[in-house]
Amino acid sequence: MRIKNFTKYLYRLLILILAAYCIKEALGNGDFKVFLEAAKLVRDGENPYNEWLFVSEGNYCLYYYSPLWAVLLIPFSYLPNFIPNIIWLTANIFFLYRIYHLLKSFIDLNFITRRQLNWILLLSVIMSLRFILYNLGMIQMTIFLLWGVLESFRLIQDKKTVYGGILLALIINIKILPIVILPYLLYRGYIKGFVYTLIFSIVFLYLPMLYTGWSTNNLLLTEWWSVINPSNPEHQIETDLGLHSLTALVPTLLTETLGKISIQRNIFNLSENTAIYVLNVTRLILIILTLFFLKWPPFIFARNKLFQLRELAYIMLLIPLIFPHQQKYAFILTVPALFYLNHFIILNLPLRREVMSSLRWYALITIMSLSFILMTLSTDGIIGKEFNIITQHFKTITWGTLLFIIALLLASPKITLKTKELQPIE
Repeated sequence: MRIKNFTKYLYRLLILILAAYCIKEALGNGDFKVFLEAAKLVRDGENPYNEWLFVSEGNYCLYYYSPLWAVLLIPFSYLPNFIPNIIWLTANIFFLYRIYHLLKSFIDLNFITRRQLNWILLLSVIMSLRFILYNLGMIQMTIFLLWGVLESFRLIQDKKTVYGGILLALIINIKILPIVILPYLLYRGYIKGFVYTLIFSIVFLYLPMLYTGWSTNNLLLTEWWSVINPSNPEHQIETDLGLHSLTALVPTLLTETLGKISIQRNIFNLSENTAIYVLNVTRLILIILTLFFLKWPPFIFARNKLFQLRELAYIMLLIPLIFPHQQKYAFILTVPALFYLNHFIILNLPLRREVMSSLRWYALITIMSLSFILMTLSTDGIIGKEFNIITQHFKTITWGTLLFIIALLLASPKITLKTKELQPIE
């Protein structure tokens, strides 16, 4: 009884802490203010793209999201910023809750204890806490995108294909990144889900014309593409301190670039064109590696949900790596990989010697530990701002994410299936 009461009070305390934190952040100005400023411009018949929008004193940002997102936010643009901020932050807490339950649905709860499940959750939260807090602090969109991918996939699997297609099309429209799920749906034989997503993606492109008119909507779509086009020069080689992806990592290793600090980071002195070519080849290799996780032949469902979780984890992992202009908040998309890998470690820990070699096991633990150091422990709240600037200069978050790929290759679902055969949980 005492344990139950303690847990109850602990949950209440956690809710109070979350509420206080959300109120504090809602009083400030995060990226949601950029969305609201864009909505005001569209509301007034103006173009929100290629305009530096005011966020706070000395802080201006560009709007990279769709015309539809700006139109949807127009009703909120009449309110004080605090109200849409607190609504969105509260929604993000719900999205985090749903993400956990959606990820949990991929694992077989008959072969795992409650204690093991709690450890998986705890480790996943600790290893992604930096990116969770950054998303909440910036009042950003990426938690919503991650939830939308997982929720739409659940709906499609549950034969609620129209609803799944609508949700997936909506998040692709708002921010193009989740488009990588479309070829996965086709490859895995979710043909109706693929078709409905395509149909509603087209619908959502032109839906704003009901408010803006046909010609204005076409203009906004053209302007939107002009800022997100990956062939833009600013998306070929990225040197800003806050950007993290292959675009920010690979060229800076191959050609001399000017960063905000004077420490040299290039290993070679190749031309910019050669560096960009190597970058694109690296992207292509990682995309082709998807076939290793999906296996052959196409157009059939995954072997089971655990295999499916690893497939989705890898594909979501690719988003902050292969797309340009990715900031720290984008790496919340590594959560499915974290959840899968922590599940693999916790479940296989008791019988690891029976199901895998010591070399593979220690390699996996070493890689996970190093990734945690590079991605999470490199935050300024732990190592200070000066050292944090150095880690951002050398793109340690991107390096840590690349290590996850090696970990996913080592942590085959076949090993977990073997563990279940040897020792089912009572």
